[in-house]
Amino acid sequence: GVLKWEGRMDELIENRCDGACAAMLGVFGLAHMTGVSATGSAEHAMGMVRVEERRIALLGKMKRFRDQGEAMCDVAQNLNLTCLDEKEVERYFQRARRVAEAHGFFSVECKACMGLGQLAMKSNRYAEGADLLRNALAAAPLCENEGVSPGHNELDVLLMLVSALFLTDADDLDA
Repeated sequence: GVLKWEGRMDELIENRCDGACAAMLGVFGLAHMTGVSATGSAEHAMGMVRVEERRIALLGKMKRFRDQGEAMCDVAQNLNLTCLDEKEVERYFQRARRVAEAHGFFSVECKACMGLGQLAMKSNRYAEGADLLRNALAAAPLCENEGVSPGHNELDVLLMLVSALFLTDADDLDA
């Protein structure tokens, strides 16, 4: 479908308003994200990064910082599926966290801290993971002010945090 038009993407978005460009880039990014989710393909992952970086820059220019942070989290989550480069995944979550903190978007901060916490735990950095998950848990109930349903991510964060705390305690016992 959509990806057959990617070679003509620049032509398609030329002379369009920023909003229309962001929407078109979003469609191409989503097509690649679907490919990543379905296949774990490195080719789709790189295509997604290429398209989403353009969209992320455009969203920043448009001062749509919540959308920008959400896009960064989406890129990180999809890159994480491919296991290509954990540092790159972490970099996207860190960028999203900075945008969220700078502009007060708790839903983005929650997602970014959840992702960073998961990465830390995956790398056996349980105490760091627990701290990040505590931050995500603190941000989760504040998402309601952004039109996100109450309890958004709270259960997921709590389950991860309990795991991190058990692993941290077990790690302390081994020491």
